[in-house]
Formats: sequence, C-alpha cells, structure tokens
Amino acid sequence: MTYREYLDKATTELKNAGIEDHTSCARIMICEASGLGMAAVLLHEHEQVPEAYAKRFEEFLSRRVKREPLEYILGHTSFMGLEILCSKECLIPRFDTEILAEHVLAETQKAKERCGAVGRIPRILDICTGTGCIGISVAALSGINEVTLSDISGEALMLAGKNAVKCGVRAELVLSDLFDSIEGKYDIITANPPYIGSKRIEELEPEVAVYEPRLALDGGEDGLLFYRRIMACAPDHMAKGAFLALETGDEQTDAVASMMEAAGMTGIKVLKDLAGLPRCVSGYRRDSVLE
Repeated sequence: MTYREYLDKATTELKNAGIEDHTSCARIMICEASGLGMAAVLLHEHEQVPEAYAKRFEEFLSRRVKREPLEYILGHTSFMGLEILCSKECLIPRFDTEILAEHVLAETQKAKERCGAVGRIPRILDICTGTGCIGISVAALSGINEVTLSDISGEALMLAGKNAVKCGVRAELVLSDLFDSIEGKYDIITANPPYIGSKRIEELEPEVAVYEPRLALDGGEDGLLFYRRIMACAPDHMAKGAFLALETGDEQTDAVASMMEAAGMTGIKVLKDLAGLPRCVSGYRRDSVLE
C-alpha cells in the first residue's frame, strides 16, 4: 500500500471508531511510523510504504481504533514546548494544564527576586506529579533547573525522573501520599490532583475511563477529596510569601478558592482555560517575609 492508501484507510477506520480528530491522528501516526515529516509523506504519497514502517503503522492503528490514547501509543507528547515521555501509569499531560504551568512560570520571576535577596534559589514542589510535566517545565523554562517531584505511585515517579533528565532538570523524587513524606518548606507548590467525582469516571470517553489510571482521576465522591487534604497540610510546607497553584475541574474553583481563603491565603486568583472555563486556583501565604 502507498502512503496515501494508508492515510485514507486509517482516516476511515478511526472515524468509524468514533475518533473526532481522525484525520490529524492518521497523519501523526504515519509520520511517527515512518520518521518522515508530513510534507515528506505528501511528497511521496504515491510510493509504497516500506514493510517495517507499514508494520509499525498497522500496530499504531490497531491500538488507536480500540480508543487507546495516542500519547500512550507513541510514548510521548508535547507540553510547554518540551517532549514529555508518557506511559499508562500516568495521566496524560493536557494542553489545558499549560494554563497552570504558564501561570506558575510567570510567578517564578518574582520568587527568584525574593529568594535572591536572601541568597538562595526558589524551592519548587510539584505533588501528584505524574509525568512531572508541570514541575519540570516550570523549573526548565524559568532557569531554576531544580524541583522536588512527588507522587504516591512509584511507577509514575520513575517516569517523572526520566523526564527530568531528558529536560535537563535536577529533580529530587519523593514517594509520598501528598505531604506525608514531604519535609521542609517551599516557595512554589503546584499540583494537578485527581478531581473527577468517583461516579463520573465511567461516563468519560474510553480514552480516559478505560486507559488512564484511576488513581490519577478519582477525586472522591464530590471530586474535592484531595483539595481538602492538600489545604490541610500545604500551609505547613509553605515558606513565608510562598505561592500555591492548583489545577481544578471547572465546577470546583469556587470551593477550592474558599478552602484557600479559610487557610489564611491571600491574592487568591482563578484562571480560565482557552475555552473560557475555570481551570486553576492560586494564592499566596499571607505574610511576605522570607524564611
């Protein structure tokens, strides 16, 4: 079969499987299977696909029509311009989460100035780290290049460590159920905790409900379980003037903002994603004197 025939075949099969982005998905898979860019694929579209490429492409296609996420099939994705390794042990980094990472990244400059006044670099902690995409991208793009990554899953933490090395970031890896094994205080704390209500998970698309780890999705009955736990402990691990940023579901921002306010935080802000939905809540420890 030619490149064009494989593209047409994949587009049809993916569409029949209920995959909305069937055209772009087919193109990404043929490029990954062949190692060619899309321009080269189109240039050679009437040529026969070499057997090794065809075999790889057929494997990709057979997995994707079963609704396995493309990121797991390929083993990587892009986040904040960085290539991040993916595996079924971790939640897939999503574009909406870049809203949180960009917000925190903007905050790092202020933290660098404050911490520089007392002769140290900002300490960054990313809990529920998964692939490590948030903490690693913030550390890498801010030039701080150091971060503490924490997760309850040892498999996730191993992958986060690989991503840190890949992105040139020095990472301390801590196996911990939220703050249970965390020591010391930090200037920036980030988290994208599980926030899907337990009963709602089965209603999600198969890519999420079937393939992504429930441990990274299930936020308890109302989806707020982990926010309550985070806010019960986070203040004890925040240096004076520290910044906390949490990704949330679009129906949870008001509740999480109220939790931050009850914990004595100030400058509480809610950010929206590109769809205009509330996506992130952040705030500061009320005092401003560094420890």
